[in-house]
Amino acid sequence: MKKLMRPRKTGSRLFPIALCALITLLVVKLSFTVAGALHSGTGTAIAVPEAIAKDEKPKPDVGAVSVDSAKNRQGSSTGESLSALQQRENEIRKKEEQLKEKEEQLSKLEKEVEQKVNGLLAIQKQILASQNEKQDVQNAKVRGLAKIYGTMKPKEAAKLMENLDDKLVMSIISTMTPDQAASILALMEIKKAAKISEALSGR
Repeated sequence: MKKLMRPRKTGSRLFPIALCALITLLVVKLSFTVAGALHSGTGTAIAVPEAIAKDEKPKPDVGAVSVDSAKNRQGSSTGESLSALQQRENEIRKKEEQLKEKEEQLSKLEKEVEQKVNGLLAIQKQILASQNEKQDVQNAKVRGLAKIYGTMKPKEAAKLMENLDDKLVMSIISTMTPDQAASILALMEIKKAAKISEALSGR
């Protein structure tokens, strides 16, 4: 019985040693694993904040960009509108200046035309006055001739009037009394007397 019990004691001693070796290996392996995990975790921990920091950079607000672009477009359109209005205003001013110059020119021309018309009217009055004077002189002469021929004998007056112009004879006869005119016409040449009579009748 004693011989059989010895081997059991040796096996019981080896088991704790093997167990300790196994535990030691597990601890070492676990330590390596933890160290590797910590190392990789540190890198991840470092990388994650950097990524977060990158992600946390202020991103452009789409609404703000659209508002800014709208404001820029509105500002540019407003500037273009103001420029167009200024250009239009300048064109209107130029046209007003041109119209003003044309009005001044027309005013000058109107004054010149008015002066010329007044001058022509004055000349016309002078001509009419001169014509009236001549007519008055002519009428006075015709009245004087009619008086002369009226005092003459009808036969002598008829012979003299036959050699005168028809218009003059007509003027003299028209100035005489009807009796004097009839006596003279009766003694004149027939064709001459007929023309004078027709002229006096207004045909």
